[in-house]
Amino acid sequence: ESALLELKVLDPACGSGHFLIAAAHRIAKHLAAIRTGDDEPAPDAVRSALRDVVSHCIHGIDLNPMAVELCKVSLWMEAMEPGKPLGFLDHRIVRGNALLGATPELLEAGVPDDAFKPLTGDDKAAVTSLKKRNKAARSGQTSLFAGVSGPDTTMLAATADEVAALDENSIGAVAKKARRWSELVNSSAYQAAVFAADTWCAAFVAEKTATAPAITHETYRLAVEQPDRAAEQTRASVAREADEYGFLHWHLAFLDAYARPGKPGFDCILGNPPWERVKLSEKEFFAARAPEIAVLAGAQRKAAISKLAADDPSMWTDYLRALRHADGESRLLRSSGRFPLCGRGDVNTYAVFAEAMRDGLAPTGRLGVIVPTGVATDDTTKYFFGDCVTSQRLVSLYDFENTEKLFPGV
Repeated sequence: ESALLELKVLDPACGSGHFLIAAAHRIAKHLAAIRTGDDEPAPDAVRSALRDVVSHCIHGIDLNPMAVELCKVSLWMEAMEPGKPLGFLDHRIVRGNALLGATPELLEAGVPDDAFKPLTGDDKAAVTSLKKRNKAARSGQTSLFAGVSGPDTTMLAATADEVAALDENSIGAVAKKARRWSELVNSSAYQAAVFAADTWCAAFVAEKTATAPAITHETYRLAVEQPDRAAEQTRASVAREADEYGFLHWHLAFLDAYARPGKPGFDCILGNPPWERVKLSEKEFFAARAPEIAVLAGAQRKAAISKLAADDPSMWTDYLRALRHADGESRLLRSSGRFPLCGRGDVNTYAVFAEAMRDGLAPTGRLGVIVPTGVATDDTTKYFFGDCVTSQRLVSLYDFENTEKLFPGV
């Protein structure tokens, strides 16, 4: 029973929670069987077990805040038990971009020089200058120390375990759990850890001009060692980028899974992540805003877009902002070092999701994911799939051929 409730299950693109509900039911049936001694436990026993499984084992991430709320509601409805209040799920189902965040290994290595490449709207001279400053800071020329030890989360994880252990059998108990969790995530130690990780990510995507606050390895080191000394402009810039890109750091969002001695990570990761190209599609961007531009082809569309600078400055600004956002996402996926196997070529989110999900597993964990067959056949995924095979981590691959329209919508 204890071992089953120790399982950590994650869907990093959970939507309304279908995969998580299925996983919870499967674990709950086993848990109820152990508690009752029956191979086919009664529905009431399964429902009681389901409530415990949802509160202990299930974790989810989604970028859409509405999806996060729907997932929580779905889990509440499935795990509702007469006489008991709805459980606390804010620490289990969270909003953020599961692909855009730092890991303890990346934080320890510091901000790489590859973070300094111009995005749409950046000043190339400023980018070059910042890259030199970053290189100097990393080599120790401006400090006694070149390396950075990421924030220590040991105490935070211990507090998170205490919160998780609180019961949820009364409204007062649930309120107490919510209050304790709020105290944890709003504590100076937790906020400092998140700020440091956000600063690391912001170095890749923050505005790089002569007047914008500089975010380099030196800035990140200060965020780790003396977060209270960070300049207000820097804090505002980091907060702005974190909000726009939805930075999410798995090891901080799910302290219970990553602080387990000997097996940091999840026992099971599963899902059907989005299959989308990261670069901006001009046709899709203008389809609703300016259909007359969207229908144009090639050079004609480019010319029409360029004219917006004079004819419709507001739409031109929106276009540049969207272009920069897509560039920024691509930069983090390609240059951060988090996706060395799939962060290349014309990045599709399914590939980097597959790599992120595999990397999030505990040593004995299993991954089950629905992705295009291209994960095994495309040129941009050959390093990832090759690594799965040569490291003998691939258990099975099922390919569904759809020429007969088994799936008519695909």
